[in-house]
Amino acid sequence: MRRRVMSQAVASQWIALMLLLVLAGALQGCPMVLMGVGATGGVAGTNYARGEMEQVHAAPYNTVWDATLHALRTMHVAVSETQKDQISAKAVGVKLDGTSVTVTVLPVTRDVTSVRVRVGTFGDRPASERIQGEIAVVLKRST
Repeated sequence: MRRRVMSQAVASQWIALMLLLVLAGALQGCPMVLMGVGATGGVAGTNYARGEMEQVHAAPYNTVWDATLHALRTMHVAVSETQKDQISAKAVGVKLDGTSVTVTVLPVTRDVTSVRVRVGTFGDRPASERIQGEIAVVLKRST
């Protein structure tokens, strides 16, 4: 009897560990799962890692791309290169002080889009947050 109780305890611990590992893998790097999706033009979640600020917007891919280019112009970022297809879009430019800016736009679903901003070589969180904030402002105005 004691052996059976011990086996059940070990099995319960094993199941709990496996569930924890599956959830950790499923939720890693996906703030949208934790935050949910807001109203159209709203922000669903943000993440800053390895010098890159990621923000998820509740708006279609093309709308977010247009808002991104508008925000960069508003913030006096001289865009020198753009690439866009159905899978991703990227804008590369420099701020007035010569600091590089790279913005990547990725569709998540039909009405949800992720924007990643890197300012400088190693990242500048406050500058990235300002750019993300301006994108959100432009999106809010367009809805």
